[in-house]
Amino acid sequence: MSRELSVVDAGMLDYLDAWSLQKSLARLRRDEVISDTLVLTEHPPTYTIGRRGSRSNLLIDQATLDRIGARCYEVDRGGDITFHGPGQLVGYLIMDLGREERGLRRFVGNLEAAVIGVLSGFGISGEPAQGKPGVWVHGRKIAAIGVAVSRRVTYHGFALNIDPDLRYFDYMIPCGIPGSGATSIRRELRRTVATGEVKERIVSEMAGKFERVPDGGKDLASLRAEADESGKASAPAS
Repeated sequence: MSRELSVVDAGMLDYLDAWSLQKSLARLRRDEVISDTLVLTEHPPTYTIGRRGSRSNLLIDQATLDRIGARCYEVDRGGDITFHGPGQLVGYLIMDLGREERGLRRFVGNLEAAVIGVLSGFGISGEPAQGKPGVWVHGRKIAAIGVAVSRRVTYHGFALNIDPDLRYFDYMIPCGIPGSGATSIRRELRRTVATGEVKERIVSEMAGKFERVPDGGKDLASLRAEADESGKASAPAS
């Protein structure tokens, strides 16, 4: 496959829908039907707990989840608990690690560096923290990073806080680390930033860090159709 990075702006997606889409795209990438793909999206209020996480790090019960209009799922990425919601840019990177990117540590480091590069463009100093996944600003988490790998192909990715309702983070222990707080681009700059501008910068940073050439953008509907068609083709005959 080429060194192209297909970019899909998926808009608002239900979390389970996006999770299913990622797994379909990972299968297509393994079969070399598609190139490396970055899916940009937002989710309705959703808490997710990674493989190393604990439900005890969610500080509210089901009744309160229902009252605030949120959902909670246990998922197959690394890491602990995180929150997704409107005002947060989520990026799912479907990439064949192959020979060049082999080694998950390097891959995660490139994800962190791309997010840090975006923040630097806005004059925000983000950094990784020893023993704490993600990107942090003055001790507060501004971006979560959690990935999964299946037969050398990655899925899941990052979640960057542009302007989410930070009150949702009060209902959990971020990353399972007591005393950790959350911040956002808006909070740090004390002004609003257009989501479109952040998307443009993240695509540029991802392409640079992973040495890929971004395409003009793929349509989500056609990508779904491609996944469905591939699934039918690989299904055993009845």
